[in-house]
Amino acid sequence: MTQINGVSQANTNLKIDGVNIKEMSPFAAAALVQLEIAKTNKDSATRYIGDMKAANDRAKQLLAAADKLKQFKDDKSIADYKLPGNLEAMKKEIETITKAENTYKQMMSDIKDGKLKPYKHGNDDCYNLPNDVYKDLKAMTDRVGKKNFPDMTRGDDNIHMEYELKGGLNELAKYKAVLTAAVAAMETGGLSSTDFNGKIDTTRIDSLLSSLQHQAENCNSDNQTQMVKLQDKMGQYNAFVSGSSDMIKTGAQLQQSILRN
Repeated sequence: MTQINGVSQANTNLKIDGVNIKEMSPFAAAALVQLEIAKTNKDSATRYIGDMKAANDRAKQLLAAADKLKQFKDDKSIADYKLPGNLEAMKKEIETITKAENTYKQMMSDIKDGKLKPYKHGNDDCYNLPNDVYKDLKAMTDRVGKKNFPDMTRGDDNIHMEYELKGGLNELAKYKAVLTAAVAAMETGGLSSTDFNGKIDTTRIDSLLSSLQHQAENCNSDNQTQMVKLQDKMGQYNAFVSGSSDMIKTGAQLQQSILRN
């Protein structure tokens, strides 16, 4: 029976996209089969590209997390923070800080514009935070450590002079940066709260950095392996597309030859 490139009309009922190749010319059947194989290789190549992009994105995230930790490598004061006990608690703390930051910024703007007037406390012009914000910040500073927030906790009351509001905003920004670094290292780097033991311990930052960088290198190594596979699939795709084209040309040439004779 007629057989072209391993495709036999007589011994197969293979259907491709609903087309029974038994009903086709052997050259058309061979061309269609090769196109189907080419499509399979292209689909595999597309998956490899997606996997490589995901690995590349993860490597970037890991290195970004490492960069955040590097910011604190030489800052011994960050070891004074008592961090929340787990990842979700850290994220919740960041939400609390963000709300407080927005409040501080709005108060500073309103003071500048004259919308927020001070009241006298002794001889000083003072301001109060909204009660809900003050309550949240007091609970936070009591737990994290008051010495990390000298302007926010001075007097241990809700009485603030303008310079204390400015200082408190800076204190919030620093603690938020510390939490953000911890979250990035835990969430992106696959680390756990036990890696910090409730603190960003400056003596352990090098090992944490090493872990993040090692994972990023593994992503890059995986991409090199995927690249070899991608090149192989693309090579096969091109070969089968070319083979299909050759089958079509050969069939057309044969048909023309028959018609001329």
